[in-house]
Amino acid sequence: MIDREMGRREFMKITGGAIGASMIAGPAAVFAAPKPGAKVDAMKITTATATMDPVRPEVARVCADAFKQIGWEVKANPIDYNLNVQKVIMEHDYDMWFVMLSGASIRIDPNVFIYQVHHSSQYKKGGYNWYGLNDPEIDKLAVAQQQEMDIDKRREIVFKAQELCHEAQALNVIAYMQMTTVYRSDRIKNVVPMLGEGTGSFWTDINMEVVKGDGYVRTARPTPLKMLNPVAAKDTTEFMELRMIYDPLFRVGPKGEMVPWAAESYKVIDQLTLDLTIRKGMLWHDGQPLTAEDVKFTFDYCKQWKHPFFYQILRRVAGVEITGKHSVRIKLAESYAPFIPNLLGGMFLIPKHVWQDIPEKVDVSDPLNYPNEKPIGSGPFKLDYWDRGREFKVSAFKEHFNPPKCAGIIGIVYGSHDAVAAAIEKGECDRNRYILKPSLLLDLQKVKNVVAKGYPNHGFYNLGFHTRRPPLNDPAFRKAIAHVIPKELIIEAILSGLADPGGSVIAPANKFWHNPAVKSYPEDINKAKKILADAGYTWKRGKLHYPK
Repeated sequence: MIDREMGRREFMKITGGAIGASMIAGPAAVFAAPKPGAKVDAMKITTATATMDPVRPEVARVCADAFKQIGWEVKANPIDYNLNVQKVIMEHDYDMWFVMLSGASIRIDPNVFIYQVHHSSQYKKGGYNWYGLNDPEIDKLAVAQQQEMDIDKRREIVFKAQELCHEAQALNVIAYMQMTTVYRSDRIKNVVPMLGEGTGSFWTDINMEVVKGDGYVRTARPTPLKMLNPVAAKDTTEFMELRMIYDPLFRVGPKGEMVPWAAESYKVIDQLTLDLTIRKGMLWHDGQPLTAEDVKFTFDYCKQWKHPFFYQILRRVAGVEITGKHSVRIKLAESYAPFIPNLLGGMFLIPKHVWQDIPEKVDVSDPLNYPNEKPIGSGPFKLDYWDRGREFKVSAFKEHFNPPKCAGIIGIVYGSHDAVAAAIEKGECDRNRYILKPSLLLDLQKVKNVVAKGYPNHGFYNLGFHTRRPPLNDPAFRKAIAHVIPKELIIEAILSGLADPGGSVIAPANKFWHNPAVKSYPEDINKAKKILADAGYTWKRGKLHYPK
């Protein structure tokens, strides 16, 4: 990282001293370097609207107000969540982003938060390092933890990486939020909570039973489902619905363990070779058998078309060989410790007889843009209909080897958290899938036959910084504002106490991988100002100015 090689004042002079001609460039944008001594640029905190999550615009406004204490003008910018994804993840057109990196099952292994979020190669369209961080030391550790097959040695590397990531402050982990999920106990039973997902887990989907009603579980969504394309999925909410329709080779169990799924067993031949036995008797929803041909096709197709979430792992796959009608051998080009949880436990199998003709015989040039409105998977549920923007319905696929105990699930878009809470209170809806505003959860705890709880979560709310835009490109500036964010106020006033102050990108709930030595930066305005002053920043009439 630059500040480990030269003083911060020298760094600012080099990046900003070329009489207005110097530019700071990145893959997605080119930024003019600041004029020495000029007023620090006003910025915006992009976040979702209250429709998606009422917490986000509230926290963004609180942070924006807090930054005024150091003379920095910042405004909250709540916009539609899909536009968040487009602006931040796809275009890198933002200053700061307040978002929840949710505790999806695929993120229990530390690789996502260490490598995908922090490695410099992931600063690209669709990548998870939308911060633009480029730190050679972090890059080295991020790769090393992937290659270390001894779990205890890997843990040591992950611990060190957490320390450096925290020091870099490409993102500030504001709060470890509990997963606030709700269900009606007079309508459904046998829910299965999961780390990072609460009762909205896949294991609840297939195990819950309907106590009263037509057998279908009404499940609330605050926002519409965006897509049903398993080859293009990159968002947690997309994975939550697609996993009902499509099967991966393994699934992450309720306690974080790997559960053989479409692959009924595996054998590690050596660090680069894995043999899989595919479960016999599996069918696609159109009645065609699922075979090793489909497994190999899935790997080859997703690699060819650069699946936005899994391509970096697929690049490490040297090849997939069919060794029998229901067996394959996977050869890796290099050792990769999180291969099973991060790829085999997340990538959905697709039917060769359907996707081999896409995009050639459909009206798209790229399968990532294929709407897939009538998906054919092999999962425990099959799609009945999808009324875009309103609701979708899936029914139990009785031929599945682990069929659901309910007749199906109807996902209903309510448009706001208040509407979700009202529907559950009235008995019109049986449960919510994603988080519910904490204050509403506390209200629902008073309603008869409603179970409303916060569950352990390895995800977190964070404020991410575009580290290639001045002044956020200065590590000293990022560390200073870490001391300005009022975490305790946010937790008590907005999160209703259902969270803990954030520190490391690996949350305490993820006990084995969490480094307890990484602590949250305390709120301390005087310390923040001292860090800025020591780095050469000055104040004029109360407004913050760049170093001269």
